Amino acid sequence: MRYKVIYLFALLLVWGCVTYGRDFATAPVKNIQTKVTTQQEVFGYFGEPVRKGLENGYESWTYSFHRFELGNLTSSKDLYVVFNKDGTVRSYSFTAK
Repeated sequence: MRYKVIYLFALLLVWGCVTYGRDFATAPVKNIQTKVTTQQEVFGYFGEPVRKGLENGYESWTYSFHRFELGNLTSSKDLYVVFNKDGTVRSYSFTAK
């Protein structure tokens, strides 16, 4: 019985507050301009992305941060950037809660 109480307490501590990704500043998002802002500038604004990938042959970077408290999403922000072959921003999207 004692182990069940300890297990339940530990589970509640872990479940109480969980984060995914890495927090990043949102103010520089307004500085992003398609065909102007470079990969180096994006890296300078936000650091290393959580994920890198390809979208139709173009490099993409994803920045994500999600915070859960007691199982509920309390804050969330995602920045998705696709780069042209010359290293400038092709497109981007930003969402936040």
